[in-house]
Formats: sequence, structure tokens, C-alpha cells
Amino acid sequence: MNFIGNKKIQTVSESGNETVVLYEDGSQEILSTLMYKEIVSEIACDATALREKRITPIVSDVLKVLRNWGIKLNELPYMSAVLNESLKQNELEALKELWIKWIPTLRSLDDVDLVSIDRVLKAKGVKELEKAKTDADSTIIPSPYNEK
Repeated sequence: MNFIGNKKIQTVSESGNETVVLYEDGSQEILSTLMYKEIVSEIACDATALREKRITPIVSDVLKVLRNWGIKLNELPYMSAVLNESLKQNELEALKELWIKWIPTLRSLDDVDLVSIDRVLKAKGVKELEKAKTDADSTIIPSPYNEK
């Protein structure tokens, strides 16, 4: 019996560099195979320990890269800013690709409107919205357009 964090694993399947994990609670997660191998355990752990398992090996690898490249300490803030900007740009491009499926004429994420958001939420289904209404931690206020 294996766990990721406090979730018990039911089945695991690997495809290339991805590992699909199906948990006993019915939820599913797609992880990189590298990450999966670092965080899977025979013992359950809390979210803090899981975060430590996830981040520590990455920091170790990043420190090796920085050392191997001979990065100067005064270059770290600039490198960090470039890295964060790159990540942000990639995320925005991915979001734009997802939105283009709903708004084929989309040129910028600034052009996403509430009517389109409502269409996406309607497609998501009433079941998901009802679940959100009953979740104790939920602060989602469903779109009024979803009312019959």
C-alpha cells in the first residue's frame, strides 16, 4: 500500500515521462515520473512533509546548476526575475490556448469576458457547481446565468 501525502493510492500507470495516479477516494493526479518517484511512500504524511518531499530535490538540482554555471550572487535576483517572468509568460500562453477553444478570435487574455466565463462554467456542469456550493471551504458564488 502506497501513499502520496495522506492519500492512499489505488492504481498507478506510467506513460513516457508522466505518471497517472488514481487514489482510493476516486481523485486522479498526473505527475511527472520523476516527481512521483520522489514523493511516493509506504507511509502517509501531512501536507508539510509532502511539500518538503516535492521541493527539496528540486532545490538541490537548482543549486547544482547554479554552481556548475558559476552564477554570481549579485546575478541571482536578475536570474530569478527572468525565470519568474518566463514562467508567467508560459502560463499566459497556455491559458490563451485554452481560451481560444471558447473564443476563437481571442487576441489577448484581457479580452476574456464574463459571458465566455459563464459558457465555460455551464459546460463544466451543474454537478461541479453544486459540489462547490456544498464545500465548507468554498467561496465560489456561481454565475447567475446558471440558474434555470
